[in-house]
Amino acid sequence: MLRGIVRWRKGATMDALTAEELQEVRRPLASLLSKSEKARQKLAPGKWQHTMLGDNVRALRVALALMNEAPSGTRSITRADLQDALRVLAMVIVKAGQAQAKFSPGTSQHTLQRNRLKALRMAESLVSAELAGSAPDAEPGAAADGAVR
Repeated sequence: MLRGIVRWRKGATMDALTAEELQEVRRPLASLLSKSEKARQKLAPGKWQHTMLGDNVRALRVALALMNEAPSGTRSITRADLQDALRVLAMVIVKAGQAQAKFSPGTSQHTLQRNRLKALRMAESLVSAELAGSAPDAEPGAAADGAVR
């Protein structure tokens, strides 16, 4: 699904990602997903942090599923999943931007947050494009259960 993935660059138009660029986006997202899953295991269910990390994990899985999708379109992501993922990714982007501002440019922490922000923005664009491509009522290629295929 490379044609559906867009690159976010200031002052540039959105265009398709190459396989190498796609890998550059997957790496920070996969890392964030792994760290979030590990942190969530250490928290007690019912705590707001546990719930927040669960939302983050679901949003990252949706974004990675869209990036990893084979052209055959075999995934089963509902419109509600996409809407939730978009909402959560927007919040994570804000938090990552706030975290980046705390670090001096050139430090490893600043670079980590810069790469993470770039990947999160691309994921947000991808989820947004996927959401825009599915009509609210009659989604082309949608199953009777409302899943986008």
